[in-house]
Amino acid sequence: MQFLYPGFLAALGFLAVPIIVHLFNFVRYKRIYFSNVHFLKEVKEETQSRSRLKHLLILAARLLAVFFLVFAFAQPFIPAENAIVKEGTKAVSIYIDNSFSMATIGKNGTLLDEAKKDALDIVKAFEPTDKFQLLTNDFLGKHQHWVNKKVFNEMLDEVKIVPSVRKIEEIVARQKDLLSTANESVKLSYIISDFQQSGFNMAKLKGDSSVSCQLIRLEGNKTPNVYIDSCWFATPARQFNQAELLFVKIVNTGATDLENVPVKLMINGVQRAVASANIKAESSVQIEMAYTNKESGIINGQIQINDYPLTYDNDYFFSYQVSKKIKLLIVNQKEENTYLNKLFVSDPLFEVVQNTPKNIDYGSLGNYNLLILANLDEISSGFIDELKLNIEKGLNVLVFPGLKIKLDDYNNLLGNFSSAIVPIDTVNVKVDKLNFKHPIYAGVFEESKMKKENVNYPLILKHYPIKTNNKGNQESLISLINGDQFLLQYSNKLGKLYFCASPLDETYSSFPRHAIFVPTLYKIAITSSFAAPLFYTIGNRQNIELKNSNLQADPVYRIQALDGKSDFIAQTKSNGFSIMVDAEKQIKIAGNYWLKSNTNDTLKGLSFNFNRLESTTDYYTVDDLEKSIEQYKLSNFKVIEKGAKNMAATMMNMSKGTQLWKWCVIFALLCLGLEIALIKWMKS
Repeated sequence: MQFLYPGFLAALGFLAVPIIVHLFNFVRYKRIYFSNVHFLKEVKEETQSRSRLKHLLILAARLLAVFFLVFAFAQPFIPAENAIVKEGTKAVSIYIDNSFSMATIGKNGTLLDEAKKDALDIVKAFEPTDKFQLLTNDFLGKHQHWVNKKVFNEMLDEVKIVPSVRKIEEIVARQKDLLSTANESVKLSYIISDFQQSGFNMAKLKGDSSVSCQLIRLEGNKTPNVYIDSCWFATPARQFNQAELLFVKIVNTGATDLENVPVKLMINGVQRAVASANIKAESSVQIEMAYTNKESGIINGQIQINDYPLTYDNDYFFSYQVSKKIKLLIVNQKEENTYLNKLFVSDPLFEVVQNTPKNIDYGSLGNYNLLILANLDEISSGFIDELKLNIEKGLNVLVFPGLKIKLDDYNNLLGNFSSAIVPIDTVNVKVDKLNFKHPIYAGVFEESKMKKENVNYPLILKHYPIKTNNKGNQESLISLINGDQFLLQYSNKLGKLYFCASPLDETYSSFPRHAIFVPTLYKIAITSSFAAPLFYTIGNRQNIELKNSNLQADPVYRIQALDGKSDFIAQTKSNGFSIMVDAEKQIKIAGNYWLKSNTNDTLKGLSFNFNRLESTTDYYTVDDLEKSIEQYKLSNFKVIEKGAKNMAATMMNMSKGTQLWKWCVIFALLCLGLEIALIKWMKS
């Protein structure tokens, strides 16, 4: 047993008062004379004994009354296990999970309703002087402030189901940040959730003795669910009149095998493919859906299945852009390159402009998808500066060095990527391998087949060895048998630089006439215009990049749903190289959208999907959480089991322990009543 106000125990010294009164309360007897007193001795002895007993009982009652009264003021309590009971105001942060899974029906309505009731009960357990903070998956700005009980309850009424999903490490970090601003000595946090396994990985948490965190688990129902997990294309580029192969991953979380689950593919509102999926219990399957790009421009796609009762993950949206022309700028030393002409000029997919270094319009570089430097002997410093700036903005550049180059010029260019080339190596060496995992070669060659057939790779007669100090920004496409790199890809912000170690000339290598030449350059060209993601996830922070465009000083962009039901101004910012559009907090409904300019021009298509973290309805039990706390040594975390108790009573016990002051008052009154009864009815 402990005391909330132990200073009042000093008042126990008043117990001496009844004792002193008892000792010095001498009664003076009046002497009465009797004629015959021989029989009074026995009566006198009996009367003194009864009087002494009565006085002792009255003394005991008075002492106990004072004792219990002092204890009542000291407020004794029996602390709960690991309970925090301290004098003074407290800072309390309460997180309520308001994701899709909290719409599940529990014992007392939806889990969200139960969570809101528990939050109210928690607040009731604290004093009016304590401070509170409400946190939800929205991470709203107004929830980042301390409020009193009344304001907290008003904010709690506004909490609704949202598509955002937060992981436990994000929640704890956000609570810790705000609690660090509080001046209160006692800092508490509560997390109320159904604790789905997909989002609550306790291994990512760290103990913090400055904050006590209580986990309140709500009983969620495991519901069988079939959902579309993701989709992707077999190749990275989308072309007009190209046959596409779309892969779709579908997951079955139930305990029953499913057969012939229908899957539909809609392209620009028209059904273009149908498939069926056979999915075993608690497993996933990948299906293929084939169609042809018969339209150019923005393509909006939607994949559909039918499944109940969880329906938010039955649709998956994606979008991309198909251009009839890919714009190429080829800069030649003097004459046009034969190999490049044969590959690109005659192909209607490409719009080719050829020029020399002296006739380049630097201001138009951003209008091209790919710039090819074909065998230039020297590159001016001004041109290098423009190349660097435009690569950062999103331009892709492919470089074939000249036959008689100035090393300093090329090293000035490569220096931006922590690389350099050394004088030419005239030793013959063969290509050793291709990077088949790179998107450039995805779907072009089969690695196992290439090795099995022992393909005769190109012979390199002369090359400029590439030396690099930073391998983090580079990726090899083609490497030589002596360990040198023949074709490297460098990344710099939004753009890429592809650098070949040999000129595009037969006297330097057999690469221009080899079978891998055409697919390599062709894929570099077509992937240069298709870098946008197919889709975004609602609730995740992700910036939508607008590059290679005429950037305005104060751009205004609108995001509009295809059905016109949603239309708002997007939050934007410029980093000097592109416009970054942030729609994290504005998109609430999954679907396909238009991104439009202030002149109502459609710039691109955007697709947003609900987060799939909650599609798998597996939950942690109380035992699971307690084992995780012990395993990862999270001493400041504790699981609260409500059981049959009201949450308010549970929280009161957690906050202040089992309080005994009421019992002390009752016992004090009983002792005073006993004293009165003894005085009035007990005979001396």
